Amino acid sequence: MIKNKNILVIITLLITSFSFKAFAQKELGNVKAEVKVIAAVSEEKILLRWGVTTPTAWKYANRYGYIIERKTIAVGEEILATPIIKELTTIPLKPRPMMEWKEFSEENNYAAIAAQALYGEGFDIDMNNGGDGILNILNKAQEIEQRFAFALYAADQNFKVAEYSGLAYTDTSVKPKERYLYTIRVALPEEKKDLIKPGGAYLGILDKKPLPKPQEFVGVFKDRTAILSWNQAILKKYYNSYVIERSEDQGKTFSKLLGTPVAKLGERENNPSNRMMYIDSLFQNNKVYTYRIKGVSPFGIEGPYSNLVSGKGITPLTFTPFITDINLDNQGALLKWEFPSEGVSTLSKFKLLRSNTPKGKYLVVNDNISKNQRSIKLTNLQAINYFKIVGVGYDGGIRESFPKMVQPDDITPPEVPSMLNGTIDSLGVVRLNWKQNSEIDFLGYRVFKANLKTDEFTQITFEPIPSSTIIDTINIKTLNKKIYYKVQAFDKRYNPSKFSTVLELDRPDIVPPSAPVFTSFKSDKGTVAIEWVTSTSDDAAYTVIYRKEKMKKEPWQLIKRMPLPENKLIDSSGTVGNTYLYTALTEDTSGIESKPIAPLKITVLDNSPKPVIEKFTSYVNREARYIELSWNYKQAKVKEFVLYKAEEGKNPTTYRMFKASTNKFKDTNLLINTKYTFLIQAIFESGAKSPVKKIEVNY
Repeated sequence: MIKNKNILVIITLLITSFSFKAFAQKELGNVKAEVKVIAAVSEEKILLRWGVTTPTAWKYANRYGYIIERKTIAVGEEILATPIIKELTTIPLKPRPMMEWKEFSEENNYAAIAAQALYGEGFDIDMNNGGDGILNILNKAQEIEQRFAFALYAADQNFKVAEYSGLAYTDTSVKPKERYLYTIRVALPEEKKDLIKPGGAYLGILDKKPLPKPQEFVGVFKDRTAILSWNQAILKKYYNSYVIERSEDQGKTFSKLLGTPVAKLGERENNPSNRMMYIDSLFQNNKVYTYRIKGVSPFGIEGPYSNLVSGKGITPLTFTPFITDINLDNQGALLKWEFPSEGVSTLSKFKLLRSNTPKGKYLVVNDNISKNQRSIKLTNLQAINYFKIVGVGYDGGIRESFPKMVQPDDITPPEVPSMLNGTIDSLGVVRLNWKQNSEIDFLGYRVFKANLKTDEFTQITFEPIPSSTIIDTINIKTLNKKIYYKVQAFDKRYNPSKFSTVLELDRPDIVPPSAPVFTSFKSDKGTVAIEWVTSTSDDAAYTVIYRKEKMKKEPWQLIKRMPLPENKLIDSSGTVGNTYLYTALTEDTSGIESKPIAPLKITVLDNSPKPVIEKFTSYVNREARYIELSWNYKQAKVKEFVLYKAEEGKNPTTYRMFKASTNKFKDTNLLINTKYTFLIQAIFESGAKSPVKKIEVNY
């Protein structure tokens, strides 16, 4: 068994973030395992890296090894008629024997992880001495998944570890102007050769590109802490780890931080973060530290440095201001506060906040008060004020005082409401409005009404309302032909104004019935069924239904005049496929009609079952590289055909749409040795659909 005193420490640090990724590697359903390959150019060499996608495939690959085949496809701009094929591995490439790992694993922590995953007698991960807990049970139940995940993780962090693991290869026999197709497959025996799909990569020396700089590198400096962050999402196809360096002499010399390179372990399935973060502890505050980072590719190649980020640790604000006194006068008030002298060095400024209530929303009155100031003049005070003094530290932290109430004297009432007017509609809805008061301490209005001008007025507002409009409802079926309103204003000290002039309004003489309300509809087999709730008016007599065809300039057509309490209609006079608008109104015993209600938009549908397509066949021509599909369908009023297509193991998607007169299609968008599923369906002019007809084709 491979042993290393650092291995348990490293795995303990990794398991929290990484174990979920390990479990996520399970083989699901009939998804086929495969080899995934990446490649890069380094000087005059081509570097290959690969891995398999499932734990079971990893076990097979470790046992049988990998075979690497290279095809020379092009020389310069010329594509070779016959590729030059060369097998780069004379024997299958496997992980190195256990004894060859010993010295390497003692000097490289990632080698220790990979060796333990490959050859360790057990792969138990003890975390916080909780070996008998649920994590230990999960690890034992999923040991192969854990080994697989950690082996691939270690190989990703070090190219030499990947070579030792049989997951990397350096091709030095390349030529400058040639381009190659590399194919890597697991050397499975004949009876298992289809279990793992090969992988490949295509490139040449001419494809060498410089690695990009890390982007959006920023730093936030706190109390003896530097929080570094950069955008890893836009670079994740180039780098899998980053080296962080720090300078303490204004960027003249840099040293690598202990514990780097750093890598992102795992990823949230929902809302994954685009950024990577590292927190560095600083020796002291108020000293300039400078940072830079560079990425390390899966091939061990280091990229260029990022831009520099500099800053100082900031001592946090720990002291709180407190308000000591408030002196009121005719012009306002003088607010005073104190702040401990020992905290002034960490203080940037003060802010003054105000609210209408002690726990309400506080708004900024003054955003920049000198740190040496201890009093401020308050003007434009409202009836009730709550103030806070806020200390703001250099680190951005804040400390708030307890709120203090300021309430100036006030016995002056607001202005009397004026310009009162209103309307009453035929349903008895009263809308009143008047001129809005503009006093600073204005609170709201109380509204009163009476049936007679000499009656005692009744308040219709439960509390003062701030708006100068109100909606009221009255009974229009009464002998009284008038209704009377008046308004009174209040300030925040509840000082009342005098009443406004009384407003006299006439009640309406004609009351139409309430309208019906559509509740449901259904369209099927060429008919439309509609239901509604009838009018609630006492004198309602009929529900009248009208219809018109959508998008046509024609008058509404009377469909039916139905006596209450009937509330259903079945209309079979429409044309299948057309869309109609339906509306309704109520007619009372006096012949007065309600307003028509909002129209329903209904399409007349024919959803009766349709026969399946009689004949759907395929012809495969591998020499000309096409599949020809033919079908036969003799039904009337077919609008179009829809063809769906899917590769093996994938869900079908819409591929082509054809006119009703089309009965064949030649597909050339194909991959060799691929099984395809084709499905076809007829769509009728009415919107109805035939059942789907399916065929499978091996190409």
